[in-house]
Amino acid sequence: MGISLNLELMLLVFVLFILSIFILNKWLYEPILNFMDSRNDMINNDLENASNNDNSIENIQNEINATLDKAKQEAILIKEKAITQAKLEYEKNIQKLKDDNKKDLEAFLESLKSQKDDLKKSLLLEIPELQKTISKKLKQI
Repeated sequence: MGISLNLELMLLVFVLFILSIFILNKWLYEPILNFMDSRNDMINNDLENASNNDNSIENIQNEINATLDKAKQEAILIKEKAITQAKLEYEKNIQKLKDDNKKDLEAFLESLKSQKDDLKKSLLLEIPELQKTISKKLKQI
């Protein structure tokens, strides 16, 4: 019994091998390759969407920063306006109080002048009596 080459068997094995490669290619390799290609496409799309989202997020962040800067500027302007208004009101109140104090002082000085004149008149009226009292005291000494 020796080893002999059987051409028919070799041809049958070759045909079965080619057929199995064809069947495996159709049912196994092509679906796997298609799945891998579609998965790569999905990954690429997701990466592209992620980069678009990054750009979108960056744009939104820039808008937020611009809005915050604008709000800060508006707050500064409002604060300055309120301070200016408060200073004007304060100065107006101070001026009013100064005017009131000036009027009160003038009225007080006028009252003092009037009291001085009244005191002078009353003293002038009492001078003769005081002279009599002084001369009596001087005589007693």
